[in-house]
Amino acid sequence: MKKALLILMSCLLAPNLYAQDTLRVDPPNWWNNLHDPHLQLCVHAKDIGNFNNVSISSKQIKIESIETVENKNFLFINLLLQQFQGKKAIVTLSNKEGAKRSFTYIFEHLENKINTISEKDIVYLVFPDRFSNGDTTNDIVAGLKEAYCNRDSASARHGGDLQGIINHLAYFNELGVTALWLNPTLINDQKNTSYHGYALTDHYVTDPRLGSNALYKELSKQLHNRGMKLVMDLVPNHIGSEHWMMHDMPEKSWVNQWPTFTRTNYRATTHFDPYASTYDKKQMVDGWFDNAMPDMNERNPRVAKYLMQSYLWWINYAKMDGFRIDTYSYNDVDFMNTCMAYIRKEYPNFWSAGEIWESAGVLNMAYFTEKNNLKNAPTSNLSGAIDFQVYFSILEALQSETNWNGGLAKLYNTLTHDFLYHQATKNLTFIENHDLDRFYSLVGKDFDKWKIGMGLLFTLRGIPSLYQAGELLAKNNVPRRNDGLVRKDFKGGWPKDPVNKFIAAGRTPEEEQAFQFTKKLIAIRKNKPALINGKLMQFVPNGSTYTFCRYTDTSCILVSVNSGKENATLNKQQLEERLKGYTKGWDLLAEKEISLEQLEIASNEIKIVELKK
Repeated sequence: MKKALLILMSCLLAPNLYAQDTLRVDPPNWWNNLHDPHLQLCVHAKDIGNFNNVSISSKQIKIESIETVENKNFLFINLLLQQFQGKKAIVTLSNKEGAKRSFTYIFEHLENKINTISEKDIVYLVFPDRFSNGDTTNDIVAGLKEAYCNRDSASARHGGDLQGIINHLAYFNELGVTALWLNPTLINDQKNTSYHGYALTDHYVTDPRLGSNALYKELSKQLHNRGMKLVMDLVPNHIGSEHWMMHDMPEKSWVNQWPTFTRTNYRATTHFDPYASTYDKKQMVDGWFDNAMPDMNERNPRVAKYLMQSYLWWINYAKMDGFRIDTYSYNDVDFMNTCMAYIRKEYPNFWSAGEIWESAGVLNMAYFTEKNNLKNAPTSNLSGAIDFQVYFSILEALQSETNWNGGLAKLYNTLTHDFLYHQATKNLTFIENHDLDRFYSLVGKDFDKWKIGMGLLFTLRGIPSLYQAGELLAKNNVPRRNDGLVRKDFKGGWPKDPVNKFIAAGRTPEEEQAFQFTKKLIAIRKNKPALINGKLMQFVPNGSTYTFCRYTDTSCILVSVNSGKENATLNKQQLEERLKGYTKGWDLLAEKEISLEQLEIASNEIKIVELKK
């Protein structure tokens, strides 16, 4: 705690430490045909704030305002592009003594729009440092603070990179996923644990140990060429303590400050608690996520503009298809609304899902999503949530016996609250991710229970997502002692790995069975419209069984789970509303026709049945 405070104090007391005479301008370039004509240039160089007499070579660009701040190493220039269609403009800065500095600013013309994430997609979460090492020459980069690579350490960098992901795109095609979500790839020049990516130190630079901006753009291009998409992991709430601006902070209010180090209380409920204190609300939003992760002051208009422009820059530069937004509820909600409205001005249907990791129920997630049915909720432009509540429910269903509230009844009860959302179908669903114990381990390494969890993931509403190697029964010791233990390397991704899990020959028989099962589920999901955009009707759990249907006007798929120790027969009378008009069924997993007269389901089984007339 004291260390974090000293870092902050040093940033404020010694602002010239990282100042250089070389001009840095953010964003590094822009586009001349966006709907929003406003552009904020953040100019950084030693004493550049004294050069506040600004002119620009194009008459079609208006200088709206020039802002100097406490730190004279920064100058903020606000431009109005109006009808500007040029490719470059020369910006000239001069001080009172007549000395001049200038730079040429480049504009591009945005040609191709993106295809955003939708219910048709199956998302695969890749942990870049732990997936595949495609370029061993960038494992250690001179000049960066964490100058070692050690695969035997759970918290060190392992050498995975963007080239490694590109090298294995055929694997994702074989599996059938349609979009990759990468944990953050921006540079994390931190002294330790920089591998996870959530403490960025520059908003415009890809971590050189992962590759380059150009390689990131190439990954996006190759994905699009294969009919796939790319989701960026966005981190608005905080930066790394070694961020270049922390060493030369534009102004004291750039990050949220406290008399002593103050961590967030992690209570998203303070946003809507009618009895919450002002202090608790402030601590939630303004407290630091960790002592190495300063909290951004998103109420500062220059901070807000800097962040928003960087996100739009990445969408335009790399043709990003969606955002997973880290620690969404820790942000200032007014800023996040403005931010996503800014993005949607250019891309009206742009999909975003916020991480709202709380156990307080569906309300705690729906509150932050767009057009929800909550009376006092703030305006939002967040498409959906990372659906922790459905995750908790699926886990409960497979770890506990079903009773009035527990087991399968928890999943039933959770879904009864979907009315709080405008569109629960926009939520990103999952059964594991990079912050959680591996699902196969959590269900006691029971293959049948794992199959039930996977079956539910691909048949419930929402956009399903897998986590790296989950399709191969990845496991860890439960409970984990270190996050690194659930972020293990994908075997076969490193040149000297003794086994290669990317190919069938390198998998155990059980792993291959799991891979083929996942592949089949993905194919079922992609080929059955009722599972993509069909309505959902669920039925009250009966004993150890729980059943729901996904249906359209012309099709219906029945999904039933038996978590009990005995075989069970479904109550046909209970299901009559959806069975009416159908005479038989096709078991999509067993690939055989079944009778609807007596629907039987074995112990510890999931059935996915397409109803036939």
